Amino acid sequence: MPIQKKERGNSALEFAIVMGMLVPMFAGVVTLSLALARDIQVSNVCRDAVVLMVRAVTDPSSGLDLSQAQNQRIIVAAASGLGMNSDAQNDPSSTGSAVVILSQVILVGPQQCDVGVVPNPSGVPNNTPPDYGWNSSNCPNYGQYVFAYRVVIGNGTRWSSTLGAPPPADIQSNGTISAANIAKDTSNRASNMGSGGVISLAPGSYALISEMYADVSFLNLFSIWHTPVLYARNVS
Repeated sequence: MPIQKKERGNSALEFAIVMGMLVPMFAGVVTLSLALARDIQVSNVCRDAVVLMVRAVTDPSSGLDLSQAQNQRIIVAAASGLGMNSDAQNDPSSTGSAVVILSQVILVGPQQCDVGVVPNPSGVPNNTPPDYGWNSSNCPNYGQYVFAYRVVIGNGTRWSSTLGAPPPADIQSNGTISAANIAKDTSNRASNMGSGGVISLAPGSYALISEMYADVSFLNLFSIWHTPVLYARNVS
């Protein structure tokens, strides 16, 4: 039996209604799939960055200074496709839609006070065990988590570390922070550490922490789904 005109019109309407639902669903599936792939890449970049930090800290003879652009190229190359801008030499740019934040956080103990507070204050005589007489009154950061290192690669103005930030004046050209500022500068303290935070440390020990943010909104097909900023953190 021939299809009536009314039936043909109904089929077209049904097709339009179904496609109106399927297209957003298809766009969402594709967007989420692409975002998942980028999320894995962000995690890998974070892991690579903390591995490089471990190498730089434990083997000073390696010459792997991550404050230098030529060494940061390793991380920029790993972050290819995530919006981390770079120049013709692959040196990172402060613009773009991604950033890697490298931090060393230490729990200040007697050893850090002994090195950072010079000369020894009253009550802490020279040539005594380093744990003799130190407290928060003569070593302001005693028992506190503080930054010992900070390097930012990429767009550091858009996002900030979940740990906070050391004062820019405390950060030396190679990313390190002096023993005096570790022991005495109370504005150099890190947040989100200790019990319930990123990690708990013993006095005098430290953690190397890499963080990465990447805005992958360019994956959002037809602007139908909101693609969140991706974030990863790695601790060693």
